[in-house]
Amino acid sequence: MSRRTRLLLKAARCYAEAQAHTEAARCYDLLGWQWSAADAYQRAGDLEHAARTYRQAGHPEQAARCYRLLGRPELAARCWQERGRRLEAAWELLLAGDITPARRLLAAADTVGKGPQQLRLELARALADRLGGGPPGPLLDLFPRVEARLPALASRTERRLMLDWGVEAADRVERFDWGARLFRAAYDGQGGGDVLNRWREWAGERLGSAAWLPSGPTVEAGVAADAGRAEGP
Repeated sequence: MSRRTRLLLKAARCYAEAQAHTEAARCYDLLGWQWSAADAYQRAGDLEHAARTYRQAGHPEQAARCYRLLGRPELAARCWQERGRRLEAAWELLLAGDITPARRLLAAADTVGKGPQQLRLELARALADRLGGGPPGPLLDLFPRVEARLPALASRTERRLMLDWGVEAADRVERFDWGARLFRAAYDGQGGGDVLNRWREWAGERLGSAAWLPSGPTVEAGVAADAGRAEGP
């Protein structure tokens, strides 16, 4: 590690400790550590910079989440499309109520295979039909399948996507009981403790209390740890 790298890293950590996250992000930018820079921009509340940096770093999920918070579903969808992920792009448009372009993308997403992506495709199509004025039954029928599938998913990324989509779909039809059941199923799976913070946040927003949730440690990765895992010196 060069002297310049050591000094910039030390400065970034000092800025982060002082809650000066924008300055920390600039240090990480100079280092070329895009993941850590994007995380710091997000902590600073600069979602525009965070989204662009996540996008440049090749992390469409995080970039799309920032664009979604900014109210830019078309950019969120584009982040996924740039990676050839039509199904995920369609989901972003669905959440924004853009049903027609979402259906076009779903029609082109037939070749996702028979794994968990197939179940997410069915979930997206059922939600599109419901948002288009169809009955809730076909969507509700999918929730038990999502619940059964969640604990068995070995991929943390796929488990997170499946959980997020299931809960978001349940929220759209105001079936918060199903949202809670899906969080529980994910929590009971291998490595499920990493959903506990999101479960608490969701329960507070949707149900008014998280006091009934399992107790457990707060799962939160530090900036330095993220940098070391994602990019290294």
